[in-house]
Amino acid sequence: MKNTIGNPQLTEHGTCRGEPSAFALWASADKCVRPVNNTIGSMQCAECGVVLVALLWVFIALSAIVLSFARESRVEVTAIRNAQSLEKAYYIARAGLSETIYRLLHQRFSSPVSTPGLQQEPTPLDLGRIEGEFGGGRFLVEIQDESGKVNLNTVSEEQLRTLVLATGIPPRDADIITDSIMDWIDQDNAHRINGAEDEYYQTLNPPYTPKNGSIDATEEILLVRGVTPEYFYGKPEKTDDGSVIYKYGLSRYLTVYSNLNRNQINVNFAPLPVLLSIPGMPPEAAERILERRRTNPFQSPREISSEIPGALGAETLQYLMTQATGTYTLHAAAYERNSNVRRVIRAVVSLDGNQQNLHRILYWNESVPSYEGATL
Repeated sequence: MKNTIGNPQLTEHGTCRGEPSAFALWASADKCVRPVNNTIGSMQCAECGVVLVALLWVFIALSAIVLSFARESRVEVTAIRNAQSLEKAYYIARAGLSETIYRLLHQRFSSPVSTPGLQQEPTPLDLGRIEGEFGGGRFLVEIQDESGKVNLNTVSEEQLRTLVLATGIPPRDADIITDSIMDWIDQDNAHRINGAEDEYYQTLNPPYTPKNGSIDATEEILLVRGVTPEYFYGKPEKTDDGSVIYKYGLSRYLTVYSNLNRNQINVNFAPLPVLLSIPGMPPEAAERILERRRTNPFQSPREISSEIPGALGAETLQYLMTQATGTYTLHAAAYERNSNVRRVIRAVVSLDGNQQNLHRILYWNESVPSYEGATL
């Protein structure tokens, strides 16, 4: 007999005779772990189901966390991008202001070149709008001579009331605002019917006293009874068709910088509410003035009288003027290309040949609501 120990023989499963095969070991293990009865098997299946459900909830929780993180990251990225666009728009707006001031200085202090007998076309400065591009964005600067506004320190009570009503402020609020502004300016401590003096302002938190003197900046009237930020700055409004219009507030129509003794109004720069506030100004005449000056500004009050014959009386004509005073409000709106973020800067500039830079900045505001700037 051959020694099977020294000379093993392979089986069909590739193992040596006398050694258990892998298949046999697996079968044996399978028998060991196979449940003895159905009850034990059911318990193990239930445990497996609980584990599976728990894993599913873990996956759901992790998915929610990942989605939340992704959303927060997207919001942060958008905020950073908007902040960068806002910063770029700021410098684009400043570039627009610099170009506008340069053009104003050139127009005022350089010798004009004209051809006799040839009518000069109105320039963008005459039309009150300067547009341009700078640094990958666009700017639009609106130019308004301060003589096209109503001076708070010289206006009559009647004209101020008419102006406030013309801006769309309800009559009750218009009466409160008008009387309170006049009380703020006058020297006494007796209030008008709808006005306010020290006894009203002392009840506020914190209390303060009225100016009882000339107003130094138009924002000062935000301290006056009845003047809300919406009435002063304006607000966007939706029309019936769903579009948005920008309703300007009192800040667009009032000034403290014009130095005209008779409170004359420059018809080439005055907005419609200011024109309507002029004593004796018919609404249809104000509309015709606006329509004409958009393409061809008036050169003299006599031209206004001839353009609108019979509509303006002598009382109204004495309030009208066409000569620029050299003090301008500039609204610069700017945005970066491919961005909806806008930046608006408002400045009041006085052209002055006695200054080293030939101009002075009388007022500067970088916190102007974006809807105050013209649409680009």
